[in-house]
Amino acid sequence: MIEWFKTLDLTIQVVIISSITSIFVFIAGWLFKVLYERNSLKYKLKKEYEFEQKKKLKKEIAKNKIHLLNAVEELNHRLWNFSQHISTKKYSVSKSNWFAEEQYYLNSFIYRFLKVIYLTIKTENDTVSIDSTIADNNDILFLKYIKTFKDIFTDKDLIKNLPTQNKTTHFYKNNLFGFASYIRKEGNLLSFEEFEEVLRNNYIDLEKVITYFTEIENNNNDCSINALKCFHLLAINFLNKYGHDYQVTQDDKINIITAKYKNEIRITSEFKKFIIKSKLEKEMKTILKKIE
Repeated sequence: MIEWFKTLDLTIQVVIISSITSIFVFIAGWLFKVLYERNSLKYKLKKEYEFEQKKKLKKEIAKNKIHLLNAVEELNHRLWNFSQHISTKKYSVSKSNWFAEEQYYLNSFIYRFLKVIYLTIKTENDTVSIDSTIADNNDILFLKYIKTFKDIFTDKDLIKNLPTQNKTTHFYKNNLFGFASYIRKEGNLLSFEEFEEVLRNNYIDLEKVITYFTEIENNNNDCSINALKCFHLLAINFLNKYGHDYQVTQDDKINIITAKYKNEIRITSEFKKFIIKSKLEKEMKTILKKIE
């Protein structure tokens, strides 16, 4: 073939070489264009998908964020009060007196607790169909916190080393979801006054939640107290990260509560393991050090 090509006139050789080169350049250019457009389209679709998913996630989080921040703040205030005045036992009401007279402290404690649980569940449900694996770190962290808020009351390992108690010590997840449903009607959160009526009419269904608070013992080995104090520390950190400036707890006040809880929480080791399991060890590192 080469010998035959050499026998051709030089002009013909040039024409053949030029033609082959043109064909090669055309084919190479076509292949490059096809591959580029294919990869470019994939890249574009990937970026569009990520943008839309992040946008949807932020939108769904934003729908519940302020409500959740306010609910956590209200429960946070109650836990501050509870930590300072537990000896008054305003929460300790016998079953026969649940509705015998006004029980604002007990009922509002239950109301604030269930409101936080409901809003964490609602936020999770609203975002479950969105691909959160590609979310911004700030949004992923937010979802970690709200998952941890309910898990702390359902994780039996957290209290497994405390003395056995003949009372409500924790909740099963599905039951907790059911209890939280009493805080809303037709998709809207109930006011405290509306909830008191619901509580009165459904006290048998909500008995486990009621006794979780009424049977708290002023004892550092009490399961409920330990879980509530651990939640309190989580709530402080959460509000400091995502809350308004008026919801932030200053360092001096954090030092006061951690110094107090350091001597009172009996599950610091289990709490640390729980935080690690919840992937919040970096965020809770400073507070964990203070209570160890």
